[in-house]
Amino acid sequence: MSSGQPDLAPLQHATKGAMRRRGLMAGVAAATAALFAYANGRNTEVAYAADGTFDNLNVNNNILFISPSKNEFSDIRTSTNFGGMRYYNAATLTEIPDGAAIQFWGNGSDLPGQAYIDSGAHNSAAVIFRTAPTGGTITERFRINATGSTTVTGDIAISGMKQFVIDHPLDPDNKYLYHSVVEGPEQFNVYTGNVKTDGNGQAVVTLPNYFEAINRDFRYQLTVLGTFAQAIVATPIQNNQFTIRTDKPGVDVSWQVWGIRNDVYARNHPFTTERPKSGAEVGSRLHPEDYDLPHERSRGNRLSPTSITNAPGPNSAPQPNGGSQRPR
Repeated sequence: MSSGQPDLAPLQHATKGAMRRRGLMAGVAAATAALFAYANGRNTEVAYAADGTFDNLNVNNNILFISPSKNEFSDIRTSTNFGGMRYYNAATLTEIPDGAAIQFWGNGSDLPGQAYIDSGAHNSAAVIFRTAPTGGTITERFRINATGSTTVTGDIAISGMKQFVIDHPLDPDNKYLYHSVVEGPEQFNVYTGNVKTDGNGQAVVTLPNYFEAINRDFRYQLTVLGTFAQAIVATPIQNNQFTIRTDKPGVDVSWQVWGIRNDVYARNHPFTTERPKSGAEVGSRLHPEDYDLPHERSRGNRLSPTSITNAPGPNSAPQPNGGSQRPR
Protein backbone atom coordinates (compact mmCIF):
# COMPACT_ATOMS: atom_id res chain seq x y z
CA MET A 1 0.00 0.00 0.00
CA SER A 2 0.95 3.65 -0.46
CA SER A 3 -0.78 6.89 0.62
CA GLY A 4 -3.46 4.80 2.28
CA GLN A 5 -4.45 3.20 -1.04
CA PRO A 6 -4.39 -0.59 -1.55
CA ASP A 7 -1.71 -2.09 -3.77
CA LEU A 8 -3.70 -3.85 -6.47
CA ALA A 9 -0.68 -5.11 -8.45
CA PRO A 10 -0.86 -8.65 -7.04
CA LEU A 11 -4.58 -8.75 -7.82
CA GLN A 12 -3.96 -7.63 -11.40
CA HIS A 13 -1.14 -10.14 -11.79
CA ALA A 14 -3.34 -12.99 -10.56
CA THR A 15 -6.25 -12.09 -12.83
CA LYS A 16 -4.15 -11.59 -15.97
CA GLY A 17 -2.25 -14.82 -15.34
CA ALA A 18 -5.41 -16.85 -15.06
CA MET A 19 -6.99 -15.26 -18.13
CA ARG A 20 -3.86 -15.91 -20.16
CA ARG A 21 -3.72 -19.58 -19.16
CA ARG A 22 -7.37 -20.55 -18.79
CA GLY A 23 -9.61 -17.84 -20.23
CA LEU A 24 -12.15 -15.28 -19.05
CA MET A 25 -13.97 -17.38 -16.44
CA ALA A 26 -10.68 -18.42 -14.85
CA GLY A 27 -9.74 -14.75 -14.66
CA VAL A 28 -13.00 -13.90 -12.93
CA ALA A 29 -12.52 -16.78 -10.47
CA ALA A 30 -8.94 -15.68 -9.84
CA ALA A 31 -10.01 -12.12 -9.19
CA THR A 32 -12.67 -13.28 -6.75
CA ALA A 33 -10.24 -15.54 -4.89
CA ALA A 34 -7.64 -12.81 -4.84
CA LEU A 35 -10.11 -10.30 -3.40
CA PHE A 36 -10.98 -12.73 -0.63
CA ALA A 37 -7.30 -13.24 0.04
CA TYR A 38 -6.69 -9.51 0.09
CA ALA A 39 -9.66 -8.90 2.38
CA ASN A 40 -8.20 -11.35 4.87
CA GLY A 41 -4.83 -9.61 4.93
CA ARG A 42 -2.92 -12.05 2.72
CA ASN A 43 -1.41 -9.65 0.15
CA THR A 44 1.55 -11.94 -0.46
CA GLU A 45 -0.74 -14.74 -1.54
CA VAL A 46 -2.92 -12.83 -3.99
CA ALA A 47 -0.62 -13.53 -6.92
CA TYR A 48 -1.08 -17.26 -6.38
CA ALA A 49 -4.87 -17.19 -6.40
CA ALA A 50 -5.03 -17.51 -10.17
CA ASP A 51 -5.34 -21.28 -10.04
CA GLY A 52 -6.81 -21.45 -6.55
CA THR A 53 -3.33 -22.08 -5.11
CA PHE A 54 -1.64 -20.20 -2.27
CA ASP A 55 1.86 -20.40 -0.87
CA ASN A 56 0.37 -20.23 2.62
CA LEU A 57 -3.34 -20.38 3.27
CA ASN A 58 -4.50 -19.13 6.64
CA VAL A 59 -8.03 -20.20 7.56
CA ASN A 60 -9.83 -18.71 10.53
CA ASN A 61 -12.59 -21.31 10.62
CA ASN A 62 -13.47 -24.58 8.89
CA ILE A 63 -12.53 -26.08 5.53
CA LEU A 64 -15.47 -27.86 3.91
CA PHE A 65 -15.09 -30.51 1.21
CA ILE A 66 -18.17 -30.99 -0.90
CA SER A 67 -19.17 -34.61 -0.32
CA PRO A 68 -18.35 -36.89 -3.27
CA SER A 69 -20.79 -39.45 -4.58
CA LYS A 70 -21.29 -42.71 -2.74
CA ASN A 71 -18.16 -44.89 -2.58
CA GLU A 72 -16.05 -42.06 -3.99
CA PHE A 73 -13.77 -39.71 -2.11
CA SER A 74 -11.85 -36.44 -2.18
CA ASP A 75 -8.06 -36.26 -2.07
CA ILE A 76 -5.64 -34.18 -0.07
CA ARG A 77 -2.28 -34.93 -1.62
CA THR A 78 1.10 -33.75 -2.78
CA SER A 79 2.00 -33.40 -6.44
CA THR A 80 4.97 -35.82 -6.19
CA ASN A 81 6.20 -38.51 -3.81
CA PHE A 82 9.54 -36.79 -3.10
CA GLY A 83 8.43 -35.01 0.04
CA GLY A 84 5.92 -35.30 2.83
CA MET A 85 2.70 -33.88 4.16
CA ARG A 86 2.20 -32.78 7.75
CA TYR A 87 -0.74 -31.74 9.90
CA TYR A 88 -0.07 -30.30 13.33
CA ASN A 89 -1.70 -27.98 15.85
CA ALA A 90 1.15 -25.78 16.98
CA ALA A 91 3.00 -22.74 15.68
CA THR A 92 5.94 -24.91 14.63
CA LEU A 93 6.82 -28.59 14.50
CA THR A 94 9.85 -29.38 16.65
CA GLU A 95 11.49 -32.37 18.34
CA ILE A 96 9.78 -31.29 21.56
CA PRO A 97 6.36 -30.66 20.00
CA ASP A 98 3.81 -28.20 21.35
CA GLY A 99 0.98 -30.18 19.78
CA ALA A 100 0.04 -33.40 18.05
CA ALA A 101 0.94 -34.14 14.42
CA ILE A 102 0.30 -36.55 11.58
CA GLN A 103 3.02 -36.93 8.96
CA PHE A 104 3.03 -38.81 5.65
CA TRP A 105 6.15 -39.33 3.54
CA GLY A 106 6.40 -40.36 -0.10
CA ASN A 107 8.42 -43.28 -1.45
CA GLY A 108 10.83 -40.84 -3.08
CA SER A 109 11.74 -39.14 0.20
CA ASP A 110 14.42 -40.10 2.72
CA LEU A 111 11.58 -41.56 4.86
CA PRO A 112 10.11 -43.75 2.10
CA GLY A 113 6.46 -44.61 2.56
CA GLN A 114 6.49 -43.84 6.27
CA ALA A 115 3.55 -42.45 8.28
CA TYR A 116 3.84 -40.95 11.76
CA ILE A 117 1.27 -40.13 14.41
CA ASP A 118 2.93 -37.86 16.97
CA SER A 119 1.62 -36.67 20.31
CA GLY A 120 2.57 -33.39 21.89
CA ALA A 121 5.33 -33.36 24.51
CA HIS A 122 3.24 -33.60 27.66
CA ASN A 123 2.92 -36.13 30.47
CA SER A 124 -0.77 -36.49 29.66
CA ALA A 125 -0.19 -36.84 25.92
CA ALA A 126 -1.43 -39.97 24.16
CA VAL A 127 -2.35 -41.45 20.79
CA ILE A 128 -5.92 -42.68 21.10
CA PHE A 129 -8.08 -44.70 18.69
CA ARG A 130 -11.84 -44.70 19.18
CA THR A 131 -14.67 -46.53 17.42
CA ALA A 132 -18.43 -46.93 17.72
CA PRO A 133 -20.75 -49.75 16.62
CA THR A 134 -23.93 -49.02 14.70
CA GLY A 135 -26.12 -46.89 16.91
CA GLY A 136 -23.48 -46.85 19.65
CA THR A 137 -21.45 -44.08 21.22
CA ILE A 138 -17.82 -43.36 20.45
CA THR A 139 -15.59 -45.35 22.81
CA GLU A 140 -11.86 -45.51 23.39
CA ARG A 141 -10.39 -48.81 22.16
CA PHE A 142 -6.64 -48.28 22.05
CA ARG A 143 -4.31 -45.86 23.82
CA ILE A 144 -0.55 -45.31 23.79
CA ASN A 145 0.45 -42.89 26.52
CA ALA A 146 3.38 -40.47 26.67
CA THR A 147 5.81 -43.16 27.90
CA GLY A 148 4.74 -45.80 25.39
CA SER A 149 2.52 -47.92 27.64
CA THR A 150 -0.37 -49.34 25.63
CA THR A 151 -3.93 -50.18 26.67
CA VAL A 152 -6.35 -52.12 24.47
CA THR A 153 -9.96 -52.57 25.58
CA GLY A 154 -10.91 -55.26 23.05
CA ASP A 155 -9.50 -58.62 21.99
CA ILE A 156 -6.26 -58.97 20.04
CA ALA A 157 -5.75 -61.68 17.41
CA ILE A 158 -2.19 -62.14 16.13
CA SER A 159 -1.25 -64.51 13.34
CA GLY A 160 2.46 -63.94 13.85
CA MET A 161 4.59 -64.61 16.91
CA LYS A 162 4.04 -62.91 20.27
CA GLN A 163 7.37 -62.12 21.88
CA PHE A 164 9.37 -59.72 23.98
CA VAL A 165 12.70 -58.23 22.93
CA ILE A 166 15.43 -56.64 25.05
CA ASP A 167 19.04 -55.66 24.58
CA HIS A 168 20.98 -58.88 25.10
CA PRO A 169 22.14 -58.90 28.74
CA LEU A 170 25.51 -60.45 27.80
CA ASP A 171 26.16 -58.36 24.67
CA PRO A 172 23.81 -55.34 24.67
CA ASP A 173 25.84 -53.40 22.07
CA ASN A 174 25.61 -56.07 19.38
CA LYS A 175 22.64 -58.35 20.05
CA TYR A 176 18.97 -58.49 20.98
CA LEU A 177 17.37 -61.24 23.07
CA TYR A 178 13.92 -62.51 22.10
CA HIS A 179 11.59 -64.75 24.11
CA SER A 180 8.30 -66.15 22.88
CA VAL A 181 5.13 -66.56 24.95
CA VAL A 182 3.42 -69.71 26.20
CA GLU A 183 0.21 -70.39 24.29
CA GLY A 184 -2.64 -72.84 24.68
CA PRO A 185 -6.26 -73.59 23.79
CA GLU A 186 -7.57 -72.07 27.03
CA GLN A 187 -7.22 -68.72 28.81
CA PHE A 188 -4.73 -69.74 31.49
CA ASN A 189 -3.63 -67.76 34.52
CA VAL A 190 -0.47 -69.13 36.16
CA TYR A 191 0.70 -68.76 39.78
CA THR A 192 3.96 -70.22 41.11
CA GLY A 193 6.09 -70.27 44.24
CA ASN A 194 8.28 -72.23 46.66
CA VAL A 195 7.45 -73.38 50.17
CA LYS A 196 8.99 -75.57 52.91
CA THR A 197 6.84 -78.01 54.85
CA ASP A 198 6.91 -77.82 58.64
CA GLY A 199 7.84 -80.48 61.21
CA ASN A 200 4.60 -82.30 60.42
CA GLY A 201 5.25 -82.22 56.68
CA GLN A 202 2.59 -79.59 55.97
CA ALA A 203 2.62 -76.17 54.34
CA VAL A 204 -0.19 -73.74 53.59
CA VAL A 205 0.08 -71.77 50.34
CA THR A 206 -1.84 -68.49 50.28
CA LEU A 207 -2.84 -67.18 46.87
CA PRO A 208 -3.85 -63.58 46.00
CA ASN A 209 -7.16 -62.58 47.57
CA TYR A 210 -8.72 -62.19 44.11
CA PHE A 211 -7.68 -65.67 42.91
CA GLU A 212 -11.04 -67.44 43.14
CA ALA A 213 -12.86 -64.36 41.82
CA ILE A 214 -11.12 -64.62 38.43
CA ASN A 215 -10.23 -68.32 38.08
CA ARG A 216 -11.92 -71.72 37.74
CA ASP A 217 -10.91 -75.33 37.00
CA PHE A 218 -7.68 -75.30 39.03
CA ARG A 219 -4.70 -77.49 38.08
CA TYR A 220 -1.72 -78.21 40.36
CA GLN A 221 1.89 -79.26 39.95
CA LEU A 222 4.37 -80.00 42.76
CA THR A 223 8.11 -80.63 42.51
CA VAL A 224 10.22 -81.75 45.48
CA LEU A 225 13.64 -80.10 45.77
CA GLY A 226 16.90 -81.46 47.27
CA THR A 227 15.70 -84.83 48.58
CA PHE A 228 13.65 -87.86 47.69
CA ALA A 229 10.18 -87.35 49.12
CA GLN A 230 6.55 -87.56 48.17
CA ALA A 231 4.32 -84.50 48.00
CA ILE A 232 0.59 -84.15 47.51
CA VAL A 233 -2.04 -81.44 47.54
CA ALA A 234 -3.67 -82.36 50.82
CA THR A 235 -6.42 -79.72 50.69
CA PRO A 236 -7.50 -78.18 47.35
CA ILE A 237 -8.01 -74.45 47.00
CA GLN A 238 -10.56 -72.96 49.38
CA ASN A 239 -10.72 -69.34 50.44
CA ASN A 240 -7.72 -68.60 48.17
CA GLN A 241 -5.35 -71.08 49.79
CA PHE A 242 -4.38 -74.76 49.60
CA THR A 243 -2.32 -77.20 51.69
CA ILE A 244 0.69 -79.24 50.63
CA ARG A 245 1.73 -82.37 52.52
CA THR A 246 5.04 -84.30 52.27
CA ASP A 247 5.93 -87.71 53.73
CA LYS A 248 8.96 -86.11 55.42
CA PRO A 249 9.27 -82.90 57.45
CA GLY A 250 11.12 -79.80 56.26
CA VAL A 251 10.89 -80.52 52.54
CA ASP A 252 11.29 -77.74 49.98
CA VAL A 253 8.49 -77.87 47.41
CA SER A 254 8.13 -75.83 44.21
CA TRP A 255 4.46 -75.43 43.34
CA GLN A 256 2.48 -74.24 40.36
CA VAL A 257 -1.25 -73.57 40.04
CA TRP A 258 -3.08 -72.92 36.79
CA GLY A 259 -6.59 -71.51 36.56
CA ILE A 260 -8.90 -70.77 33.66
CA ARG A 261 -9.80 -67.10 33.45
CA ASN A 262 -13.30 -66.57 34.84
CA ASP A 263 -13.83 -62.84 35.37
CA VAL A 264 -16.97 -61.08 34.13
CA TYR A 265 -15.52 -60.21 30.71
CA ALA A 266 -14.28 -63.78 30.16
CA ARG A 267 -17.69 -65.20 31.05
CA ASN A 268 -19.50 -62.81 28.73
CA HIS A 269 -17.01 -63.38 25.90
CA PRO A 270 -16.14 -67.10 26.05
CA PHE A 271 -12.99 -68.15 24.25
CA THR A 272 -13.45 -70.38 21.19
CA THR A 273 -10.46 -72.18 19.71
CA GLU A 274 -11.83 -73.31 16.33
CA ARG A 275 -13.85 -70.76 14.39
CA PRO A 276 -15.21 -71.12 10.83
CA LYS A 277 -14.35 -68.69 8.08
CA SER A 278 -17.32 -66.89 6.55
CA GLY A 279 -18.16 -64.67 3.61
CA ALA A 280 -15.12 -63.21 1.88
CA GLU A 281 -12.81 -65.03 4.31
CA VAL A 282 -13.61 -68.42 2.76
CA GLY A 283 -10.67 -69.47 0.59
CA SER A 284 -8.40 -66.78 2.00
CA ARG A 285 -5.18 -67.16 4.00
CA LEU A 286 -3.66 -64.96 6.68
CA HIS A 287 -0.26 -65.45 5.01
CA PRO A 288 -0.88 -66.75 1.48
CA GLU A 289 2.81 -66.51 0.62
CA ASP A 290 3.51 -69.33 3.10
CA TYR A 291 1.25 -71.55 0.99
CA ASP A 292 2.79 -70.37 -2.30
CA LEU A 293 -0.47 -68.59 -3.10
CA PRO A 294 -0.84 -65.13 -4.71
CA HIS A 295 -1.42 -62.09 -2.50
CA GLU A 296 -4.98 -61.85 -3.81
CA ARG A 297 -5.76 -64.74 -1.47
CA SER A 298 -4.85 -62.59 1.53
CA ARG A 299 -7.56 -62.25 4.16
CA GLY A 300 -6.81 -58.52 4.39
CA ASN A 301 -7.40 -58.01 0.67
CA ARG A 302 -10.55 -60.10 0.77
CA LEU A 303 -12.07 -58.12 3.64
CA SER A 304 -11.20 -54.66 2.32
CA PRO A 305 -14.01 -52.96 0.34
CA THR A 306 -11.43 -52.44 -2.38
CA SER A 307 -7.92 -53.73 -2.72
CA ILE A 308 -5.24 -51.73 -0.92
CA THR A 309 -2.54 -52.80 -3.34
CA ASN A 310 -1.02 -50.53 -5.97
CA ALA A 311 -1.11 -53.13 -8.71
CA PRO A 312 -3.03 -51.93 -11.80
CA GLY A 313 -6.48 -53.40 -12.08
CA PRO A 314 -10.10 -52.80 -11.09
CA ASN A 315 -9.12 -52.53 -7.43
CA SER A 316 -5.97 -50.52 -7.94
CA ALA A 317 -4.80 -47.12 -6.76
CA PRO A 318 -5.43 -44.08 -9.00
CA GLN A 319 -3.65 -44.37 -12.32
CA PRO A 320 -1.82 -41.54 -14.12
CA ASN A 321 -4.36 -41.72 -16.98
CA GLY A 322 -7.17 -40.79 -14.59
CA GLY A 323 -8.34 -44.31 -13.76
CA SER A 324 -10.86 -45.07 -11.06
CA GLN A 325 -10.09 -43.76 -7.59
CA ARG A 326 -9.42 -46.41 -4.93
CA PRO A 327 -8.20 -46.24 -1.35
CA ARG A 328 -4.47 -46.71 -1.15
